[in-house]
Amino acid sequence: MKKVLIITYDFPPLGKGSVLRPLKFAKYLLRYDWKPVILTSTPRSYYFRDTSLLEEARELNLEIHRTKGSTSNLLTGRKLKDLPNEGSRKLKRNIARYRKLPDEHKSWIAKAVKLGREIIESDKIEIIYATGPSFTAHAAAGELKERYKIPLVTDYQDSWLHSSSSHYTLGYQKLRTMKLEQEVIKVTDEIITTNRRIKEYLIEEYDYLKHEDINIINHGYDEEDFASARQGILPEKPKMRFTSVGGFFDLITPKYFFEGLKIALEKRPDMRGKIEACFIGGLSRENLKLIQKNNISDSIVNPGYLEHRDAIRYMLASDVLWFMVGKGPGDEVVSPVRLAEYFGSRKPVMACVPDGAAKQLLRGYDAVRICEPDEPGEIARLIIEFYELYTQRMMPIPDENVIKKFDIDKLTYQLVRFFEFLRDIPPEFGIRGKHSLTFGG
Repeated sequence: MKKVLIITYDFPPLGKGSVLRPLKFAKYLLRYDWKPVILTSTPRSYYFRDTSLLEEARELNLEIHRTKGSTSNLLTGRKLKDLPNEGSRKLKRNIARYRKLPDEHKSWIAKAVKLGREIIESDKIEIIYATGPSFTAHAAAGELKERYKIPLVTDYQDSWLHSSSSHYTLGYQKLRTMKLEQEVIKVTDEIITTNRRIKEYLIEEYDYLKHEDINIINHGYDEEDFASARQGILPEKPKMRFTSVGGFFDLITPKYFFEGLKIALEKRPDMRGKIEACFIGGLSRENLKLIQKNNISDSIVNPGYLEHRDAIRYMLASDVLWFMVGKGPGDEVVSPVRLAEYFGSRKPVMACVPDGAAKQLLRGYDAVRICEPDEPGEIARLIIEFYELYTQRMMPIPDENVIKKFDIDKLTYQLVRFFEFLRDIPPEFGIRGKHSLTFGG
């Protein structure tokens, strides 16, 4: 069986959406005769833990190598962090990134390179695949590629320079980040992004990159997760249910939805007691205060953070899935994995998004209504529209052909084709060969 070294800072049991892509790719790579060898971190602590995804990795018998970390960590039952208010979280993160590039996990690069060398020298690794954020994975992969000359695939789940979480207090920080990104690109053989806007940014920033140098593999959903959930008992649903899955960080906030729900219930008091909004992923104290401020407590269900398999059950037990991306720097590149899973649920979607990658993906789904993210009046209008469609049993039906494009099995096959191609071509045909550049130069 051919072997690929998957380098990712985020991996279960971290309760983050970014862990799904490497985990699910690893699952289906096995079915295409590729053995994934995982190189990841030992997660010290986080706001959420997902043991169900860690169990899945173990059931797959994945070979997982973790860099050394604290003996008190998420794997050993360390207490979770309290969910902070968004303002204080961003301030703390930005301070941590002030002197650390590419991000606050900078010290992990050396650990990952050391462990990666041990794995490569003791095993027959044929491809290196790195996915981020955290882009420390890309930096570590670049160093390993330069040393061992193994074909490298870098995967962008977000933009390195233009992410909504990017923060450059001083101009030189962005220049240093660009230099680090270029060093990785120079030794990369294949670049993959999750949407077209990330690809366009890369081509705009680095004029030696061409359209054919970068390919798009969207985020995906696992059909087997949904099939398994449908076989079990779903959560009770006494009312029409709008559901949001995922945390509220950076550009994603429930503020305008709360305000829209208040307006909708004022316009249509007959809906009160007949609809509910369910939030999977935890609500901070500031968001709980917003619920009280808008007088909608009786219409809110807050199960908190749920493990992935339970979150899927809630999706299937919902009538409409709500998705939003706020307006701000980086909004055009946001297309999180939760959107692909919404498609996999085959439920109608209410999307409050600006122009960008997310809106582009949503338009083909059919079972969707879209409005601007910061207009409570428009949000209220869509809530009422969906309620009327629900009572009339005329809910929109998604395009099955579009849904199938996000099946992670099919997306993994696309990744496998790149792996197979890189195994068989001489290095001068890769991006590095085209531009005659070397890591660190």
